[in-house]
Amino acid sequence: MRDRSDRGPVRRRPCGGGFTLVELIVVIAIITILMSLLAVFIVGVMERAQNAKAKAIVDGLDKACQTYRMEYNVYPPNDKGDSRNLHYYLGRDRKVSKAKREDGTSIMVNAPPIIMFPQDWLKLSKGQTADATQPVPIVDPWDSPVRYLLPGKYNQKGVDIWSPGKNGKDDLVDAGGETDDICNWIKEY
Repeated sequence: MRDRSDRGPVRRRPCGGGFTLVELIVVIAIITILMSLLAVFIVGVMERAQNAKAKAIVDGLDKACQTYRMEYNVYPPNDKGDSRNLHYYLGRDRKVSKAKREDGTSIMVNAPPIIMFPQDWLKLSKGQTADATQPVPIVDPWDSPVRYLLPGKYNQKGVDIWSPGKNGKDDLVDAGGETDDICNWIKEY
């Protein structure tokens, strides 16, 4: 037998030179858990953002309808059967009375639209631009048409404006009820 001392110093494998399989699996599991928590958080933020956008659309249309009523003493007609009528009546240039002449007739002037519709509020075809003389439906963040009812069933003295919400179905309830719809008669979300 040979003596070990003849071979020179004993070489040892350096400590901590790599990760074991168990360590790698634990790190991957931790990263996966953190990524899934982040995904849940991001989805929640996106849902809240969509709800806030739908609420802004409904509130904006409600205020524009109130302005229309103050100018014309009536709410915008519901003659087109959907939200296109809001785009038509609220989104085009209008004539307003500036003053009265001595003979009692009004001096009419051109005025801008009651509301300037952002492109993402409207269901436009590819390449189409917003034009209230060719009205298109107003859509919520889930691409469902915003609804408009005159006279209002829930707003007895006004109009009902609502988004059907994420599920795309009308789940209309009185104020205080549970629904995913965004309605102008329910102020708290």
